[in-house]
Amino acid sequence: MTASAESILSNLLTLPEEDRLEIAARLQDSVYATSSDEELSRDLKVILDRRWQEIESGTVQCRDALEVVQELRAKYNV
Repeated sequence: MTASAESILSNLLTLPEEDRLEIAARLQDSVYATSSDEELSRDLKVILDRRWQEIESGTVQCRDALEVVQELRAKYNV
């Protein structure tokens, strides 16, 4: 990572958790975003279709991401 990126990261880590989560989500979107004329890769479509079917069939149960993060932090004392 460049010194500039390290400096930005250092500043970002001082922000409240809610702001950091929003920034992380936006950065992730910028990396994985597809343009309107691009299609998702075949492999990703297969994975997404399978996961959606698992949710729809009740095979898996969705949980709030923030609750999961809180549980993991409590479990690992982070």
